Amino acid sequence: MTESSSQSNPPAPPDPPPSPLLEAMRILSHITTAIALMLVSGGIGYGLDLWLGWTFFSLLGFAGGGFLGVRHLIQQTSD
Repeated sequence: MTESSSQSNPPAPPDPPPSPLLEAMRILSHITTAIALMLVSGGIGYGLDLWLGWTFFSLLGFAGGGFLGVRHLIQQTSD
């Protein structure tokens, strides 16, 4: 048995905390993505309404987009 196999490596030191600006940018990107989900879903619904002449898909798009946006924020912040 060699000496190197009997020795264990010391634990790695913990990583330093990220800078506050980096953390703020990470949170901002999550919020921006959630807003984009809401607006794109509503925009698709609005386009369908213009194309079909109805008023149902805009409401459905914005409601579904709101649900997807909130769901995205909950998933990303539940680390």
